[in-house]
Amino acid sequence: NALAEKNSLTGYIRCIGFPPRTVVAFKDGNGRDDLNLKSLFQQECIKRGVLFTGGHNICFSHSDRDVEDTLKVYDKAFEITKEAIRKNKVMETLEGRPVEPVFRKA
Repeated sequence: NALAEKNSLTGYIRCIGFPPRTVVAFKDGNGRDDLNLKSLFQQECIKRGVLFTGGHNICFSHSDRDVEDTLKVYDKAFEITKEAIRKNKVMETLEGRPVEPVFRKA
């Protein structure tokens, strides 16, 4: 949340839940879930060596360095996400198709 705030993304990205199991929520400008933003963030994390699926499962085998390295990747991904939102080019910044919902309402 501190990194989202640093990058002026608090209206779009928020880490929720209780440690050590938290989830990152991605919202559009109207407060609705935004899988395009999530996809962009995932893309940028994967490019930098962090596999992000939406949640965190932190355990004692993660070192302080692991956490620091992950936060550096998140910070860079947030910068790119912020710029894509600012330019209204989230979809154009994606290099593939956005993720789709796994569970659908019947």
